[in-house]
Amino acid sequence: MSAQWTSIEAAAALVQDHHQVVMSAGNERPPMALLRQIVRQGTTGLRAVGVVGGEINLDFLVGAGAADVIDTCSVTLGPFARTGPNFARHVTAGRITAMDNT
Repeated sequence: MSAQWTSIEAAAALVQDHHQVVMSAGNERPPMALLRQIVRQGTTGLRAVGVVGGEINLDFLVGAGAADVIDTCSVTLGPFARTGPNFARHVTAGRITAMDNT
């Protein structure tokens, strides 16, 4: 099996409006370069699923307006904040749907 590489732009282009993206929690290795490219290309209406919670990755997608639904047990910023600020603001304002998958 040979390694196959692609550009970050090509990888992000696979994520279309209203798709579901799934990622794990943790501030150690979130796919932020990919998420920034998804936002730059104007993707909206995502359902973002956080496996074992979500942190900066999910909060970023909410704050950038790319995610309409967050499906996770929690969104925090680890030791920096008990709740992701974008997530809390958008849930309170009714701009996103928060699904609890505890």
